[in-house]
Amino acid sequence: MESKVNYALIGLFIIILAIALVALILWLSVAGNNKHYRTYQVYIQESVSGLKPKASVKYRGVEVGYVRDIALMPNRPNEVRVLLDIEQNVPIKQDSLAILSIQGLTGLAHVELTGGSRNSLAPVREIGQDYPEIKSGPSLLVRLDTAISGLLKNLNNISGSANTLLSNINPKIGNNILANVSNLSQALNVLLSPQNTRAVTNILQNIELVTTTVAARTKNIDQGLDNFAEATNNMNKISGKFISLIEQLENSIVSIEESSRAFARIANAIEKTSNAFTKTMEKVNKTVVAAEDTTKAIGKTAKDISIAVNESHQDMNYFTRQALPEVTNSLRELRILLKSLRNFSQDLERKPNMLLFGK
Repeated sequence: MESKVNYALIGLFIIILAIALVALILWLSVAGNNKHYRTYQVYIQESVSGLKPKASVKYRGVEVGYVRDIALMPNRPNEVRVLLDIEQNVPIKQDSLAILSIQGLTGLAHVELTGGSRNSLAPVREIGQDYPEIKSGPSLLVRLDTAISGLLKNLNNISGSANTLLSNINPKIGNNILANVSNLSQALNVLLSPQNTRAVTNILQNIELVTTTVAARTKNIDQGLDNFAEATNNMNKISGKFISLIEQLENSIVSIEESSRAFARIANAIEKTSNAFTKTMEKVNKTVVAAEDTTKAIGKTAKDISIAVNESHQDMNYFTRQALPEVTNSLRELRILLKSLRNFSQDLERKPNMLLFGK
C-alpha cells in the first residue's frame, strides 16, 4: 500500500523554514553592523566619476566608513557634495583632507582621508550647514594634470623664447656657435677615445681593488678602531687621575705654604723668646754677681768672726760647736747653687731654644 503524503504539512514546513532563514539573515546583518557612525560633508571641485554610494571611505588605508550620498548643490554649482558616514572613533580633525582616489584600472573610486595633526580640533557644524565639513584635496589625476599642464606651458615658453632668440641671432654668430659646437664634439670624441676609456677602466679597477682590500681588512680596521677607542678610554682615565694628582699637589702646596707660614710664626716666637731669655740671662748674671758679692761679704764676715773668735775663745768654742757647721753648710749649698746657675746660663746662651725642645 502506498503511503499518503500530506503536502500541506510539507508546504507549511518549507514556509516556516524560509521565514526562519530570512530572520536569521536579518539578525546576522543587524548584529554584525553595530558600529556607530557620524556624518560629514565634503565639497569636491573635480569630477567624481567612478565614485558610487556605499563606496568605502579609508583613513590612512584603513576602511572606516562609506559614502552615504552624492549630490549637486544649487548654491555651489562648481562643486559636488559628498556625504560620508565615518565611525565615531576615527580622529577626524579640522586640518584633515578628503581626497578622491581611483582603484587601479577598474575606474572605481573611494575617498581617502589624510592629514590631521594631534593638537588640532575636531570639525564642527557651522551655521547653515547640515553636517560638519571636511576639506577636500586634489586627487592624484588632478595633481598630475596640473603638473603636466605647467610643464607643457613651460616647454611652450621655452620653445617660443628659443625661436625668438634664433630669429634675432646674426647668421655670422650662428655660424660661430655651430663651429664651437663642432669643436666641442671633437673634444668629446678625443675625451672618449679608447685610450681614455682604458685609463678610466684602469682607474675603476684600481678603485675596486682598493675597496676589496678595505673590505678584506674590515676586521683589522674594526679591531684597530676598537683599540683606538680603548686607548682613548685609557687616556681619559689617565687624564682624570692626572687631574686628581694635580689637585692633590695643589692641596699639598697650599698645606706647605700654610706650614711655612706657621714655621715662620714659630721662628718669630722663638726669636722673641730668645730675646726674652737673653734679657733673663742678663738678670741672672747680675744675680750671680750679686751672689758673689754676697759670698765675699759672708767671707769677710767669717773672717771677722774668726778674729772675734780669736779674741773670745769661749764664744768661739760655742760658735764652732753650734753655728759654724750650719754656716758652712749654707755656704756650700750657695756655691752649688751659683755653679748650677752659671752652667744653666752658659747652656741657655749656646742653645736658646732648649726651653721649648729640651736639651
